[in-house]
Amino acid sequence: MAQYSIKGRVTDAETGDPIAFANVILRGTTVGITTDFEGYFSIQSKILSDSLAVSYLGYIPQKKKLQDTPEQTINFQLRAAAFDLEAFVFQAGENPAFEIIRRASEKRKEFDKRSLKAYESKNYTKIELDVDNLSEDFRQRKSVRAVTSVLDSIKQLTDDEGEKILPVFFSETVSRFYYRDEPILQKEIIEKTKVTGVGITDGSTTSQITGSVFQEYNFYRNWLSILNKDFISPIADGWKTFYDYDLLDSVLIGADVCYKIQVYPRREQDLAFSGMIWIKKEDYSLKQVDLTIPKSANLNFVERVKIQQELVQTSAGPLMPSKTRVLVKISQISDKTAGLLAKFYTATDSIVVNQPKPTAFFNKAVELRPDFSDYEEEYWRKSRPDPLSEEELAVLQMVDTLKRIPIIRFYSEGLKFFATGYKPIGKLDFGPWPNFFNYNNLEGIRLGFGMRTNFKFSNKWVIQGNLGYGFRDQEFKYFASLTRILDRNHWTTLKAYTSREIDQVGLEIANLQSNSVFLAASRFGTLRSPYFSKNQGLTFQREFFKGFLVESGLNFSQFDPLFNFYYLEKGTGEFRSDFETTELRAAIRYGRDEIIIINDNERASLGSVKWPIVQVNYTKGLQWMGGDLDYDKWSFYLYHRINLGLFGVGRYEMDAGKVFGEVPYPILKNHLGNETLFYTTAAFNTMNFTEFASDQYFSIRYRQSFEGFLLNSLPLLKKLKWRMVGNANILWGSVRDENIQNSPQFDPFGNPLKSFGRLSMDTPYVELGYGFENIFKFFRVDFIHRMTYLDNPGAKPFHVKVSAQIIL
Repeated sequence: MAQYSIKGRVTDAETGDPIAFANVILRGTTVGITTDFEGYFSIQSKILSDSLAVSYLGYIPQKKKLQDTPEQTINFQLRAAAFDLEAFVFQAGENPAFEIIRRASEKRKEFDKRSLKAYESKNYTKIELDVDNLSEDFRQRKSVRAVTSVLDSIKQLTDDEGEKILPVFFSETVSRFYYRDEPILQKEIIEKTKVTGVGITDGSTTSQITGSVFQEYNFYRNWLSILNKDFISPIADGWKTFYDYDLLDSVLIGADVCYKIQVYPRREQDLAFSGMIWIKKEDYSLKQVDLTIPKSANLNFVERVKIQQELVQTSAGPLMPSKTRVLVKISQISDKTAGLLAKFYTATDSIVVNQPKPTAFFNKAVELRPDFSDYEEEYWRKSRPDPLSEEELAVLQMVDTLKRIPIIRFYSEGLKFFATGYKPIGKLDFGPWPNFFNYNNLEGIRLGFGMRTNFKFSNKWVIQGNLGYGFRDQEFKYFASLTRILDRNHWTTLKAYTSREIDQVGLEIANLQSNSVFLAASRFGTLRSPYFSKNQGLTFQREFFKGFLVESGLNFSQFDPLFNFYYLEKGTGEFRSDFETTELRAAIRYGRDEIIIINDNERASLGSVKWPIVQVNYTKGLQWMGGDLDYDKWSFYLYHRINLGLFGVGRYEMDAGKVFGEVPYPILKNHLGNETLFYTTAAFNTMNFTEFASDQYFSIRYRQSFEGFLLNSLPLLKKLKWRMVGNANILWGSVRDENIQNSPQFDPFGNPLKSFGRLSMDTPYVELGYGFENIFKFFRVDFIHRMTYLDNPGAKPFHVKVSAQIIL
């Protein structure tokens, strides 16, 4: 049967700019497609009509005659449907676009979809990731040659500038998205997903992040979070501070007359957009946007971000995006590396408003249907708003080919091993690799090995174990646990564990799990106040409703010091060096809008959107159950990220606690210091290790990233793209007399003992810092002043800390 191929491009007749989202159709048939980001289209058909028709919102439709040939190229230049502006009278001297933007900004709340009591929609999301900027040096690498020969055989695979691209991921997802107000909750149910990618072995984890919940671009918000950066909307409250505008024309989009306005940042390095927006003349609502984050913005590695969106009005009034396309182009780090091109497309229909679901419905932010990966190809043909293009079909072919090339599998699996720490082999994961080798003054060379069962073994049972051996102390260390997952919807688990390990006072492994780099660094070299720790216990946790997690447990531990340590036993006053504790533990954690996904048999947090994350802990030391000590410990922790608009992003942490009872100082709160050259947010960076301990304390830490504020206005620093940072850490603490007297100054043989430092509630510990990040795109330097307790031994009033980070 005959096959016809029709290609071309649709552009603006006046400016030559490509027109995205234009509809291209064979007249008299249902065969058609929409243009891509750069206005290109390609149609493959077994039938041929007499002409090809193109239409796009705001432009006069056009048609061209077709030839009866197998292949042909047809280009279109569309002209805008212009109207006069006679209905508007502007004051002399004012930019005529300002009054339009002013009215659109005033009506933001009226048209913001968040003003609805609830809404739900059916969404189709498509994601494609490509490696681009394939330099000749990169292509000539031995490991890449096996790939480029396959790449050269597929002519369709080019980027938006005609260069070769290497596709590595492609996904399609059909989902239902739900939102409700009072309280603000959202949920996405993944109905079907189709994922193919290099190194992708687990479809369930990947499928949770390929839906539309992570493609939220609402220009009725003041700030849009893109690539973890906050960009100001062109119609935000402070629009005149960040933007300038040109009113270009008045155009007809469907039945609506719209103002076509060009927007661009007042300062080229601000996190703001440039491009076009269309505002309805009738009610000043957004009709569509075509905006770009320019290369001049203060971002690393990002060449371009382009967002195109069409909006439709719901029956209640507020707007919903009907189509959204996003392109993110990541540049090469060096001439010998490649770049990355990411494309996202979301189409929305079947919108239902103001029919809120019950609160319990939103317990899981992302949920997979049991049969999410079971489908026939016919399902996708019916579900796609537009058929896959010739280029997208070639992408699928290429990704499937790449997955079978041995060198690609080797590198992709190696990268996953480095990132996750584990290497999956069948039903077992081996790792984590940081535990394979260590060296310190007590153990000498330490070798370790570990494994855990994975989802293939069971989705209800998890078995994990680690074994380590030090060649200097000739001691084995171990950890083993057995976890039963009782309920995956209201995440409920029961875990039994046992361990024997060398720990350090104030640097306990359990307290530093969230800061793996600092933990690993603290295990090398000289260990500070080390002790052998044995633990056995049970923990139970359950998420009763969205964001509200309760945990309880019972822990038996032994403290066997490897340094000269004694305390005075309560009641007898006898010298003791080791002790045992029996602890009953309980904790409540609440993240109101925290996004959680299920990663195989683990929960993974993607952070909160707006509200703080709060945790309360209680520990009861029980003598009557075999422990040597009787005490109570309470602690409170809060973390919050706040957007400060022009001033950047702030983050603050509050930590408070109290210990009731007479206990040796390892039971107290030993505040974490940092004697290394490297800056860390986990510690007080001018405090020495084990310098202070408290039985009651309160601290607040604040970190400010100013992004491009102020420095964008200074010519030299503007070119360097440095960014200013600041931080302030304040700690109040004290120790009761009984706990001071519990720690003797001399051991039973008259030798002096190392004691612990104490704070006064009247004089807080204060450190203030400032510095610069984004130096050569990777490095950060902090200058930190210690303001109090400068008379302590080893205290320094001024510190310089360095760190490396990858930030956009």
